Amino acid sequence: MATYEIDRSLLESKSTEEISRILRDEREDYTPEAIRILEQILESRNVKSSSSGLGNVKPPGVRVEAYQDDREPVRTPGDAVRELNYLFAGVMNGTIDPQVGQVASNIVMGILRAMEMEFMQEPEESS
Repeated sequence: MATYEIDRSLLESKSTEEISRILRDEREDYTPEAIRILEQILESRNVKSSSSGLGNVKPPGVRVEAYQDDREPVRTPGDAVRELNYLFAGVMNGTIDPQVGQVASNIVMGILRAMEMEFMQEPEESS
């Protein structure tokens, strides 16, 4: 059986997002010692990490549970674009659960379609 040296400086050179992704998606590719070091690195960066590593790694101040607490409502197509960009970025960096992002983006797209339908309807003329 081969033994591997763990290069802590190499692990520390990784970004917080990259370490979070490793702990969430690639955990089985790393030795238990490397996982412990990665979790220690996150702790030193003030990022919470769960022992299970199943998506609970979040940048400080970000809440995965509630996506729309203090966000502005979608009232214009520009607002919809802003929300879709926010959702995409959140899913990609791991701060928004992909299923939550999908549901939220479907809601935003529904609002956008309703705006489009309202715009496309001709105003009724009063006689």
